[in-house]
Amino acid sequence: MRSTVRGRRHTSTPWWPIMPRRFHAASYLILLGISFFALGLSIPAMSLIVVSKQYSLAHLSLAMVIYSVVVMLFEVPSGMFADTHGRKRCFALGLLFSSIGTALFFASSFPLLCLGFGFSGFGRAFGSGSLDALYLEAGRDAGKKLGDLVLAMEVNSSLCLSIGSLAGGFLLSLGTSGPGLTFYVVGARLVLLLLNLLLLPFLIAEPARCERPETSGMGQTARLLKILGSHPFLVAYILSVLLQGLLLASLESYWQPFLRDLFDSDSQLWILGLIAASIFAVSVLGSFAGKHLMHKMNPKHLYLFASLMVFSLLALLSFSATIRSFLVWYVLIYLVLGIMSVVGLFLLNEEADDSVRSSLSSLSSFSLQGGGLLANLAASLLFLVGDISMFWKVVAALGIAGILLLAKPLLQRSPRS
Repeated sequence: MRSTVRGRRHTSTPWWPIMPRRFHAASYLILLGISFFALGLSIPAMSLIVVSKQYSLAHLSLAMVIYSVVVMLFEVPSGMFADTHGRKRCFALGLLFSSIGTALFFASSFPLLCLGFGFSGFGRAFGSGSLDALYLEAGRDAGKKLGDLVLAMEVNSSLCLSIGSLAGGFLLSLGTSGPGLTFYVVGARLVLLLLNLLLLPFLIAEPARCERPETSGMGQTARLLKILGSHPFLVAYILSVLLQGLLLASLESYWQPFLRDLFDSDSQLWILGLIAASIFAVSVLGSFAGKHLMHKMNPKHLYLFASLMVFSLLALLSFSATIRSFLVWYVLIYLVLGIMSVVGLFLLNEEADDSVRSSLSSLSSFSLQGGGLLANLAASLLFLVGDISMFWKVVAALGIAGILLLAKPLLQRSPRS
């Protein structure tokens, strides 16, 4: 196996087992699946990691801000690192950072917990958009259809997140009240991350052409900007992801209190759990629907139509006066989001040049989180004069207007390379 050190190639044989160059989708999906399962474990326990140790919601907010800021600051640089130093190496660093952060979650000291959230943010930034980009690139070069690769990855992630979330809830029920409540969840997550780190060199061999001479950060930035400048669709897509982040944050943060106001009594709280569990299944259905619809119509037209539809459904959701109507609109939103996810990933990777594939994926993730930050800032202002229903109406109006403004570049034909 040839590797690159500061632009020079050598053929020394490493001590660890090396997978053959032939593409094995299962190897990538196993590693990605374990990562998503580990993430799913933490979903029901993330806030409890802080609150169960007798810290206030203000402490929790500070810890989450640290996590979010670290992710946003290093999302794009980590993507550039993956493109210039290797995606496998970037994914390994993400696993290492996440493992350190997870280990710190056993601590009772708040500064150590904050450090854990910071390292977890590093792990998220370096782990996202690295191995999945390598999987799509290697699969495409092996003659696989991009749509099939994207669908397999989307279904794999949704199922593993769903099962991981259920397992995380079960492990929480085994924990002792107090500081030890999340220890089983944290321990299981740490084991999975370390397992992935150990399996990585056995299962994945980065293609030789990805082992390119190292490029400076400025050089990679210039390359990314050049490609964005020649591909108006990519710019429009990144901006549409910002709007999607605005929608997701407005939903995920406020659907529970909105729906709870529709309940007759707290005996109906079980519905919250049912809805949370159903979202992943609906997203999988949306992924299959998106894959099927791409064969029936132009993917760019489909993405534009789905984007307009999802914000229209949010507007309808804001008028919900019964539990039944809320469930209908909410489930439809996540069905359409599933379609948008698989179609959007297909279009992004179809347009992306190999030299900036991870950078673009990280830029997309940065844009998604930027939309979430804007949603929370907007909510803090709008809630001074209105309620959740009004907030959703404003987000829906902004989303529809934004997508209409982006319609022309979203539909624009790509330049021939």
